[in-house]
Amino acid sequence: MSDLAEKFGSMGVGFREGKGDFTEDQPILVMIHGAGGQAQIWQNQHRLSYNGIHTLALDMPGHGNTKAPAKSSIEASAQWLSERLDAVFDHPVYLMGHSMGGAIVQETACIHPAPLAGIILASTGPKLRVAPMFLEGLRNDFEQTVDTLIRFAYTEDTDPSIIKAGAQLMKAAGGPLIHCNFDECDRFEIGDKFKDISLPCLIICGEEDKMTPRPFQAIFTKR
Repeated sequence: MSDLAEKFGSMGVGFREGKGDFTEDQPILVMIHGAGGQAQIWQNQHRLSYNGIHTLALDMPGHGNTKAPAKSSIEASAQWLSERLDAVFDHPVYLMGHSMGGAIVQETACIHPAPLAGIILASTGPKLRVAPMFLEGLRNDFEQTVDTLIRFAYTEDTDPSIIKAGAQLMKAAGGPLIHCNFDECDRFEIGDKFKDISLPCLIICGEEDKMTPRPFQAIFTKR
């Protein structure tokens, strides 16, 4: 375990770390999961550690091994993240977020860009909306709604074992947390603040993404 990972652990923050011997001059990539997720969803991205990149994936509050209570807004999550980045790193890092994690990354880049060298936004947008049927379903028929959401989130040719694992991960998080996450997403809109982000930014979107389709993500390019 690296010194950086030990610092997160000492603060009660759950994490997964890439393998390998790291040096201080290597770029660092910190990864933030989406709604109902946790650090383990980034396990394939840790392969970047073999290319000279130090990777760390974090559990946000209320998720995975981070025992702090879940935050009730994207803004509060971004503030929590900013404080921990400040406490751990003495030079700027790259920050990547998926879906809700991407919203948290955007807000972090707006309120406190100092710890950041650049951001990566994966399958996210400057605003996120959730269909009312999903919000209602997560409250009243949690497990069935999760199964529907997960099927909607993956392409038809996805390995069924991956879909099953995704559903199990979300169900394990529990109904109240998942509903809170999706409600946060539905309320999120970065607005004109996005124009103030001057950091290098890579935007990644999938050709078959149904949750955050390409035209929705294209709003980034119009700002």
